[in-house]
Amino acid sequence: MRLRQVRDQLYSWIRQHYIMLGLFLIGLCGGLFTAGIGLLLGILLEPLVQQFLYEKAVTRYLIMADPHFTAEIRPGITAFCGLAVYCAFSEQKGDPEIIQKDIVQHALDLFYFSPSDGPQVELLCRLALEHQQQLNGDLLAESLLARLKDIAAATKTAQVLKELVIRYAPKELWRLESLLQILAPGMERGNENAPWQILGVSPEASVQEIKKTFRRLALQFHPDSLASLNEAQRKKAEESFIRIRQAYREVLSQRLGDES
Repeated sequence: MRLRQVRDQLYSWIRQHYIMLGLFLIGLCGGLFTAGIGLLLGILLEPLVQQFLYEKAVTRYLIMADPHFTAEIRPGITAFCGLAVYCAFSEQKGDPEIIQKDIVQHALDLFYFSPSDGPQVELLCRLALEHQQQLNGDLLAESLLARLKDIAAATKTAQVLKELVIRYAPKELWRLESLLQILAPGMERGNENAPWQILGVSPEASVQEIKKTFRRLALQFHPDSLASLNEAQRKKAEESFIRIRQAYREVLSQRLGDES
């Protein structure tokens, strides 16, 4: 009996307030719908926001080598990509895609990354290229050195950078030399492999490979090729070629001596 009275009172209340109740249910459904849309947008946008923040952190690190932004990124390989772009793209010659692929492959090898990390390293190169004019070579070299295991790793990394510059921007060797004083200051002093490193060839290279490399460098350091440089840059480029020519003579003499 009591239950029936409660039910009748409830029905009576609903009949009296059905408009208010209807509006409440509509609002509740609308709120749930809005919450659902918000949740869906959050799920869809979260990766994009994370990617944006990651790229922002990488860019800040490339420009400032800011240690506060190293938690989200891999600073060693990021600094290497920044330095490689800073040097190898300085002449703005050659196919950018080929240069970038070469940098990516060297980065993967140096830092023992798997090929599946290639897209991430390509992103580092792309961001470095987009902000090329803002890159600070000295800061990147210091940051890279701080994250290499030992002198051997620093020397190997410096040699790779030098090979990239000789291959794609040989007139900018002067730009790299100051960075090598930070990254591997002893690379060319007291090192029997120094002439090979200066020339940018392997100690196992054949006479034909050595001559081919030198001819290519000689063409790139020809006065006509240096005409676009200012006086200071031209002087440094000429000094670099003097060292290359001396290294060529030493390397060729050593190789011919080994074969005789």
